[in-house]
Amino acid sequence: MIEEIPEIGPYLGRLADAVRQFEDPAVGLDPIRLEMVSDLFERTQSAREFLLTGDEGGARAALDKGAWLNLWRRAAHQAAERTSATMAARLTAAAQRSRYPARRLSLLLPSDEARGILVSKLEAAGIPLESRLARGFPIRSGWWDSVRQAAVALEDSWEDLEAVIRSELAEVGPVVQRVERWQPSPVPWYLALGVGFALTGWLGLVLGGYVPRPQWLDPFNDWFWSLPWP
Repeated sequence: MIEEIPEIGPYLGRLADAVRQFEDPAVGLDPIRLEMVSDLFERTQSAREFLLTGDEGGARAALDKGAWLNLWRRAAHQAAERTSATMAARLTAAAQRSRYPARRLSLLLPSDEARGILVSKLEAAGIPLESRLARGFPIRSGWWDSVRQAAVALEDSWEDLEAVIRSELAEVGPVVQRVERWQPSPVPWYLALGVGFALTGWLGLVLGGYVPRPQWLDPFNDWFWSLPWP
């Protein structure tokens, strides 16, 4: 029988630290983390209220395996969305500064497939939690100890999730720098300039009578020589 439900915060460790900050605040991981913790606190309070009314089954259901997994998967999906959005924003901003071609930029932005892979990676970071949940919760004695262990495993999983995001951001960093340093190739301008010089030289030779003049150029030739040259 469950006699009481202690506070769960101390077992969450740094996960419940309101002043803790992920080193890259642009990703917005901390609000996701705190929302997950807040929901867990609410579930713990619900379990406590169920117990006060004698509903031990309701207390257990509030903190059962499905509740933990739902909290984790929602947080993982939110983190993946924020991470993908951050990488896309940095690439786009760099491209705007360097006037990087839009078509080439589209190949660098996170695709639906890449976002799906990231979601899978972040969900997989929850292996410590899932491994603990797989052992189940005792029906009688030891129930709260299992909840405590799940809280500790949740903190471990979040640490792994942050490590994955650090790795993803580190990989896209050099790409952002490359896009920002990009400069248009001068070759097209050289070609255009060369063609312009060639056409100008040919036109001068034609108008001077040094090379045969095509018939379609006759109107221009007549206009040119009708000008009041000194």
